[in-house]
This record gives sequence, C-alpha cells and structure tokens, in this order.
Amino acid sequence: MGIFGTRQSASADDEGIISALNASQAVIAFSPDGQILTANPNFLQTVGYTLKDIVGQHHRIFCDATYTQSVDYQRFWERLTNGEFAEGIFKRFGQDRKPIWLQATYNPIRDKQGKVIRVVKFASDITKTRLKDLDYEGKINAISKAQAVIEFTPDGHILTANDNFLNALGYCLQEIAGQHHRLFCDPDYIQNEAYRRFWSDLAKGEYQAGEYRRFGKGGRELYIQATYNPILDDNGAVVKVVKFAVDITAAVHRRQRSEEANRSLGRLIEQISGAHSMASQASHASDETGAIIQSVASASEELSQSVREISNSMFNAKSGVEGVFKYAETANSSAGLLNSSATSMNNVVALIQGIAAQINLLALNATIESARAGEAGKGFAVVASEVKSLANQAADSTRKIADEIASMQEITSEVVNALNLISGGMNTVLENVASVAGALEQQNAATGSISADMQTAVGAVTQINESIGTISHTFSEVVTASAEVKKQMDDLAA
Repeated sequence: MGIFGTRQSASADDEGIISALNASQAVIAFSPDGQILTANPNFLQTVGYTLKDIVGQHHRIFCDATYTQSVDYQRFWERLTNGEFAEGIFKRFGQDRKPIWLQATYNPIRDKQGKVIRVVKFASDITKTRLKDLDYEGKINAISKAQAVIEFTPDGHILTANDNFLNALGYCLQEIAGQHHRLFCDPDYIQNEAYRRFWSDLAKGEYQAGEYRRFGKGGRELYIQATYNPILDDNGAVVKVVKFAVDITAAVHRRQRSEEANRSLGRLIEQISGAHSMASQASHASDETGAIIQSVASASEELSQSVREISNSMFNAKSGVEGVFKYAETANSSAGLLNSSATSMNNVVALIQGIAAQINLLALNATIESARAGEAGKGFAVVASEVKSLANQAADSTRKIADEIASMQEITSEVVNALNLISGGMNTVLENVASVAGALEQQNAATGSISADMQTAVGAVTQINESIGTISHTFSEVVTASAEVKKQMDDLAA
C-alpha cells in the first residue's frame, strides 16, 4: 500500500503523478486522528528521522509542546478529520529539535463513501528562505518599533503607516490613507519645483534621505530624519515607496536653541571685544588724562605759590597804604591846625589893626591938641607925627600880614581839600586793597584746595588706570574663553 492507498486503486496516470510528487515533495501520510502511517525519503531526510522512528507516532512529535496542548491544534485536526483542506507555512521540529519551516498542504483523502481515511501532507522545505524572511521581518519589525514607517504609491499617495508615524503626526490611519504626501508639507514647499522633482526622482527609483520639516494634524510643526526607499518589482519598476523616519523635533529645537545661543554668544563676544577695545582706549585715554592732570596739578601748585606771593605782596601793599592813609590823616589834622592858627592870626591882625587905628586916631587928636598949644605943643606934635607914622606902618604891615594870612588860609584850604580827596582816595584804595587781599586769600585757599584735589585726582586716575588695565586683561581672558565656548558650541551644533 502506498501513501495514497492501495496500488490496485491507482491508475497508471496516478502512479506517474505520485512518482513526480514523491520525487519533488516531502510527503507524509497520517490517519484521520494524526497517527503517522508512512513518509517518503524526502520527508524523512527533512526531519532527520528514519521511517521506523516515526511510524505509529502522532503528528505532535514534529510540533512545539505548547502548541500541541492548545485548542488551535485540536481544532486543526478536527477540521482535517471533517475533510477540510489546510495549507500554509508551518513551523515544525526535526529529530534534533531544530526548527524546520515547511510550505505545506494537508489533504484529506476520502473513500468511496466520502469518509476521510487518511491525511496526506505535501511539503517543501523552505527553512532557509523562511529564516531569511524572518531575518528581514525581524529587522523590519525592529525598524517599525523604533521608527515611524509609512508607505506611498510611486506618485506619493499614502498606502499605510505604522503607529509610530501616526502618533508622531497625530493622525489615525483612516484620516490619511489615500491622501497625498503633500498633506504633511508646507503649502509653499509643495508649489516648488523641488517638491515635484523629489517625487519624480523617487518614481525613478532614486533613494532620498535627509532632515525634513513636516506638519502634523492641526499644523503642528515637527522635524524628521528620514529615508525614502523605492521598492522595485522583479522587472525593476517602482511599486511603492517606503519611508523610515525618526522624530528629531526635540533635537532640532535644541540645536536651534543652541544655534541661537551661539549667535547670542557671538554677539556677546563682539560686544565684549568692543568693550575690550573701549577699555584699551579708555586705558590709553586714562594715561593721557593722568599726564594732563599731573601737568595741571603742577601748574596748579605753581599758581598756588604765585597766589601766595601775590597775597603776601598785597598784604604788604595794604600795610603801606594803611601807613600812607595814617600819614594823610595826620597831615589833614596838621592842615586843620594850621588853618585854625591862621584864623587865630587873623584875629590878632584885626586886633593890631584896631590898635593901629586907635593909635592913629590918638595921633590925630594929639596933632590937633599940639596945634592948639602952639609952641608948647610942637614937641608933642612931632611925637604925635611919629606915632602916627608908626601906626600907619603898623597898619600897612598888618594889611600885608593879613594878605599873607589870607593867602596862607587859601592855600591851607586847598591843602585840606586835597588831603581830604587823598584821604578819600586812599580809603577807597585801602578798601580795594583789602578786598583784593581778601579775594586773594580766598583764592589762595581755593587754589590750595584745587592743588590738593588735583593730587588726589592724580592718585585716583592712577588707580583707575590700574583698574582699567585689570579690566582689559580680564576682558581679554573673557574674549578668549568665550571664543573657545563658541567653538565648542559650533562643534556641538555641527
């Protein structure tokens, strides 16, 4: 009896078909409940058993123990017993318990009454191919778990997308299936010739990769690192485009912040460099200012010395003017006394003139009386004449004295007036000299204060110059450090 039944029941054509199947396929026959009846050499070679090792054993010896305890496994044989055909890729285990992948069909064989009398399995060993497929599937699944995956037609219409992609953009599959890729792009970009050329190149089978700016549901901006991979059929025609992407929005935003910080740092470095230059200029200006202030301080010291000398001279002048003023006052007093004496002399002259007039009157009376006396009065007349002559002389002398006194009084009045004017002028001069002396004293104090302040300023400028030098050195170090930080940020951003 063969795998399919008794040889007597098989025609010559059937024998040919069975021989062909045995030559190309791994074939094994089971009873309706799964007991192994027989197997051809191809099957035995595939599983690593001999025929006597497996005949009478149950199909479960080729299966995973967990699977054989499952409801699915029981139903599998129930369906076969009921005459239902089964096909697919099945994972089985050989004698060494290494997994074997079989592309197989389970074919219920019926008798004339339609009862299933056996189940014949035709199988092809596809272990190598399946392992390769599993490797591919594993890689694809790993990629799908780690990356956002979406598939397009060659012209850009969406076929499907995995959960990573849908979650990244905020869509569900029903919302995007059948839509064009432009759904995720900036409206200005999709009008660009570069966008049309992008899909044209993909349709030609040209791979695309890069960093792309896209928009999710509601216009939310995101950035992805993606590859667009054209999938070719056996004729080299593009049948679809698979895109693998990673959401790098956070990284791009960090990079943008880093770039902005780098630009800000660059501007800061420029400002620091400018401040450093200004500090250098300030240091130079401070040096010049210090020299100028030092020169001014020296000049101020000389001015202070000159003012002190002038003040001393003015003090001496004031003392001299005060002496002259005293002398003028003394002369004025003496002129007053002289004027008083002249006035007194006028009184004396007037008295003498009165006496002379009376003598002259007496001499006249004596002459008259001597004339009356005759001879006896001649001697008296002579005396009277002499007295009159003396009285006249005295009168003339007193007139001259009066004239001289009058002249002296006039001159004395002029001297008194002149002395009064001199005294007034000297008083004004004394007041001015006193005022100038006071001003010079104040100027001397102010100049001394200025000189002291200038010396203090020289010291302050020296300290400022030293501070500016320190600041300039610090700025130089900051510029160097900032430039190094900027370089590191540039390297990091790159």
